[in-house]
Amino acid sequence: MAKDIRVLIIEDDPYARDLMSLLLTRDWRTRVVGEVANRAELLDFIAQMEGRVNVVVLDTEMPGTPDLPFELAALTEELPDPPAILFTGTQAAPRPYDYIVEHQRGGYVLKNELFYALGSAVAEVAAGHCVITPGVQNLRSQADLPTESYILDARRQWSAFTPREREIIRLAMIFNLAIRDMADELVLSAGWVSEIVSTIYMKLGLREILTGEAALEDYFSNEIVLAHCREITQRGKAGDDNTKLRKAPWMSTLAFHLLTIPEIKKI
Repeated sequence: MAKDIRVLIIEDDPYARDLMSLLLTRDWRTRVVGEVANRAELLDFIAQMEGRVNVVVLDTEMPGTPDLPFELAALTEELPDPPAILFTGTQAAPRPYDYIVEHQRGGYVLKNELFYALGSAVAEVAAGHCVITPGVQNLRSQADLPTESYILDARRQWSAFTPREREIIRLAMIFNLAIRDMADELVLSAGWVSEIVSTIYMKLGLREILTGEAALEDYFSNEIVLAHCREITQRGKAGDDNTKLRKAPWMSTLAFHLLTIPEIKKI
């Protein structure tokens, strides 16, 4: 399994940090090599780390002085082959944008526009591209991004689901809970939860993919993700007893990668 993009997460919120780590761990392209919450932990990581870091995912809204995220970004320059920085936040601000313009690489994404597509943003940044989300676009009047820059937007796909379906997506496709566990969590019958999962699969186009009516290439452009999705669909076509027993896990995995693909538009 190819996980050649090595990622360091700098995020003070433990829930957000755990979610980012989960998303990047489940993605076939990325490997989390460190998670830190503050300056002291970052300095310890730098002193003890082995190997390189390709991308740093850095929260811009950490408590402390407004300069703190940029001081932490500067500290990562001490790492071998200084990594690209992917800034995250909830509201657009000029300084992170100015940073990626100055360095001509990295990205700045708003969490409520990227949703669960963190792996795709990291992969683009690791490839040397600059990425932003739509809410950062109005900052472009200050300075232009490099030629290879992209807008990532996961809002339209996410809006296709009802609030209940979004909750099931979070539990089933992101956290990978079993049907029974989800039913207990949501106080619903297992049959009802199973029906909602089936509806989600239908909206994602899984039936068309598994029957060959839709090509995987219509959904995935990254070769690593595409190769693994081909393996999954081949299992589905095999139809042996062992494959049937594995149906729920591999369907959930394929759904996860369909859900974590944002719309990508070249600037």
